[in-house]
Amino acid sequence: MSKSIRVCPFCSNVDIDKLKRIIGEENVNTGCVSACRKDKTQFFGRINGSYVMTKTEEEFFDECK
Repeated sequence: MSKSIRVCPFCSNVDIDKLKRIIGEENVNTGCVSACRKDKTQFFGRINGSYVMTKTEEEFFDECK
């Protein structure tokens, strides 16, 4: 089952091109996720509408799979 991923190109701290390669460009949307973080030590976005935050980019990618 494919997942719908939404990440902010400014705040999510995620390499969007890498994410698109991993889970497919058709599953990734960019834009505001209504959870701005000034602390750039976390990686976050929305997966199927649910807010997900992880300590590493790799953990976020794993959650997206």
